[in-house]
Amino acid sequence: MIQARRAYVTALADYMHGLDVARLSAVHIDHAQLVISDTLGTILGGAPLPEIRALHGQSASLGGNGPCTIIGGSASVAAPAAAMINTMAGISLELDEGSQFATNHPAIHILPAALAVGEAEKSSGQALITALVGGYEIAARIGRATRLRQPVHPFGTHAICGAAAASAKLMGLDPPHIAAAIEIAAGLAISSSQTAANAGASVRNAAAGVTAANGVTAAILARAGVTGEAAALEKVFGEILGDGFKTEGICEGLGDDAPFIMRNYFKIYACSRWNHAPIEAAQVACGGKRFAARDIAAVTVWTYSPATRLNWQEPANGYAAKHSIPYNVAAQIARGVNDLSAYTDDAVNDANVRALALKTTVIEDPEFTALVPDVRAARVDITLTGGDVLSGTVHRARGGFDNPFAGGVLMAKFRTLAALTLAPARIVTLEEAVAQLPTASDTRQLMACMQV
Repeated sequence: MIQARRAYVTALADYMHGLDVARLSAVHIDHAQLVISDTLGTILGGAPLPEIRALHGQSASLGGNGPCTIIGGSASVAAPAAAMINTMAGISLELDEGSQFATNHPAIHILPAALAVGEAEKSSGQALITALVGGYEIAARIGRATRLRQPVHPFGTHAICGAAAASAKLMGLDPPHIAAAIEIAAGLAISSSQTAANAGASVRNAAAGVTAANGVTAAILARAGVTGEAAALEKVFGEILGDGFKTEGICEGLGDDAPFIMRNYFKIYACSRWNHAPIEAAQVACGGKRFAARDIAAVTVWTYSPATRLNWQEPANGYAAKHSIPYNVAAQIARGVNDLSAYTDDAVNDANVRALALKTTVIEDPEFTALVPDVRAARVDITLTGGDVLSGTVHRARGGFDNPFAGGVLMAKFRTLAALTLAPARIVTLEEAVAQLPTASDTRQLMACMQV
């Protein structure tokens, strides 16, 4: 006997279908445009990476010819392939936004999928914005309900449901088919290893890319009449990839004046968000001074679980360093920087930083864990060789909705990253296209700004 569809899936699909720009305030729209701008900057910043350029050249084998732009390139391919490559570019630098409630980076999983489908469907700018806001909401709510198993990395998991819902909305599907897309997407989630990132394996970026591609595919399958498992979310996220899925309250407040996209965080440190509170706690402890490894006897980082997973002291390469709290704290203490320059292989092989990372221990503070997800805190204790202890505590790292950056910081970040791919005049054109999205009749105008 076929099981009845879960009521919360029906409610999520109804919300997605009914969402339009009239239900979003000017503040919501402005913030969605900020998320779009920031995410496009990270994609343009990652587009020149060797593996991304190589994928541009192999795009035909990934999805064949199609109407969808590979950002930072000249090729156009089918929507799933464009979503995958653009997501991989945007996530590779670890500068894309995220949500502490979803324990994930929703926009980079959802926006490339929505851009690809929107381009294929000739969707308006308003449709793109509403698809992003709605997809983000669904991804965050499903993520909040999920308790992932410790070996599982969040990428490749619940954000696929947001990508599928956004794609289905842009395809003009009705509520039952949007619900089917969400169920199918859960069945297409992949198993993503947490330790891949720690070890410096960029397959972790591919996990996000495949998630975006599979989200688009789930919507295509739903449109064709493929059905999903009614219990897919509980089974996949509550038993297979996770060990708990709380359906109670999953739709509480759905459609209210505080969508989850308004409670996100932005990044200027090019590393996992779990490093950010420790980095800033180290800044507080150092008080503007720099220290060499010979000056320090030990460094202890007290933080919350699951951030304690990033405890590797000897990152294998620049990518692995983005996922090592000992390295990031050592780089801050010794060099005072955690921008892109801190994650080259040369920087990671700095003898002073490596020696300091070996002296750095990461320990869970149960009181900090109890504050998650609303607060993600860290304390850093630096014991000097003379016995003095320097200490710093940060409860809310910069960039979050609860401690936002000062005006201009994110625009400067966008321009710096976009300049890695686009000429200055094209960057100005792109900024104007993002600003005009609420009145744009066709998202292809936006995508044309990012072809080279």
